[in-house]
Amino acid sequence: MKTAGMSDAVLPLTKKQKAISNVVMGVLFLAAGVIIVLASVGVIPGGAVVAAPTVLFAFGLSVLFSAVVAKNALSMWFAGVVLACGATSLVEMVSPATYGNLFPIYIAAPGVGCVFAIVFAEAKMPQIKGIVFFGVLAGIFSLASSGLCGWGLTGGLLAAFAGVAVLFFAVEGYLRRDKTEDA
Repeated sequence: MKTAGMSDAVLPLTKKQKAISNVVMGVLFLAAGVIIVLASVGVIPGGAVVAAPTVLFAFGLSVLFSAVVAKNALSMWFAGVVLACGATSLVEMVSPATYGNLFPIYIAAPGVGCVFAIVFAEAKMPQIKGIVFFGVLAGIFSLASSGLCGWGLTGGLLAAFAGVAVLFFAVEGYLRRDKTEDA
């Protein structure tokens, strides 16, 4: 049974693919360590704040590389989520925006993961649904985080969106029922 548009079978990496993936991961984490050390001694500005985006990007890129080598949709999804979180930390570090403004990106992160996963996913529609669902959800939260509207209106929009999502999935589930089912 296929779930979430992912393939049932994940082919194991060959010995060469594992070695290359491990070397890339090692190099990325070595580079991350050097960047963090240089930041902590003041050579690179940012101090300890550099650690979160550096580690997230090193880990996300290593998973992404491995996922591309293995053509694995689930690993691609995970890499997209981690890289979205790393990008959020980086933007917070280099811009005047705060996590209070940027938190909708964390809400959108599973949708970003679906964007990455769609490349290798056998079924594209579940990925598209994830992109739309988490994109709309993040968009609603961004109304409050940007100051365009208050939490009262945001809460009402979230409740309405929840209702639309539940109705959509209820109707879709009914229409997609097993062909042997009579009701």
